[in-house]
Amino acid sequence: MNEKPRVTLLSWTQLPIETIYSIWWASKSNNPLLTPEQVYNGARDPDDNIGLEDLFKRVLAQKIPVTESICFNFMMENVSVSWREQAVRHRVGHKHDDRIGVDIVPDLTTSSWWSQSMRIQDMGKFASDGAYRVADSIAALKEKDEQLYNQYHFQMREIERTYSALVAAGVPMEDARDLMPLGAHHRISWSMNINSMAHIIGKRACWILQLGLWGPVIKGIVSELVAKVSPLFYELVTPPCIVDDDYKGCHFVHENERRITGEDDLPVCTMFTANEWNLPCEFSQETRARVNQRAKEYREFWGRDPYSGVRI
Repeated sequence: MNEKPRVTLLSWTQLPIETIYSIWWASKSNNPLLTPEQVYNGARDPDDNIGLEDLFKRVLAQKIPVTESICFNFMMENVSVSWREQAVRHRVGHKHDDRIGVDIVPDLTTSSWWSQSMRIQDMGKFASDGAYRVADSIAALKEKDEQLYNQYHFQMREIERTYSALVAAGVPMEDARDLMPLGAHHRISWSMNINSMAHIIGKRACWILQLGLWGPVIKGIVSELVAKVSPLFYELVTPPCIVDDDYKGCHFVHENERRITGEDDLPVCTMFTANEWNLPCEFSQETRARVNQRAKEYREFWGRDPYSGVRI
């Protein structure tokens, strides 16, 4: 019932770290070529003064084309349509402005998706099965406003009932699906290279950008990579304001300022207030509690102190 998103790494370029090493040194020296298998078994280029793991981290940080040689195929389950609508807008290049996360589109082929289709997928039991997203803010209503909380779930069941009635009356599922809410769950595959993945995870690892919606997916991606490929992939979970473990400045100053002044009631980033805001932040007790709760969540998510950015 109302299951969280689940991520499965289906397949990937074998020996990805060793492959990057092989490609890198093949372009930097005239020494005999090393295959990824040889690197895996301990072979190193005679000119190597960096090492396998450090080279991988450096290449990852520089976001150079070598990383585009390594690809991963994920299957996302129990993800909402609202999440999919954000995911398919991701591109490798991006810029930041007053409209959060506006993307440049230099190459449409850097990510590929294949989604379960409601055109042929019967959604007649989506509410009964709890196959829809319940955001944390809505789940919290159970204690604060149970009537409104119940109304949310009631509307999901009403959508299911009307959808089933339409299909029973002969309306094609591809037309009845227009009733489906953005919170409805489905499956979608996602194929991407390391460069795309680093961009996506880095961008969505930011305090500002919807951990509630993206957190389970990002955690799932990284957990699968760490468990099945290498612990080095935990390096991907780094907020965009941190470079080489140092705070370099917020990408969303305007958004944080709006949160401090109360124009936006979402919690302000603690790293922003600790590093860039020199005036007292006059928050209500409720707002302060929300900031502290979010800081706790990001401490676990980043594996970093949510004020200094230092790794824990």
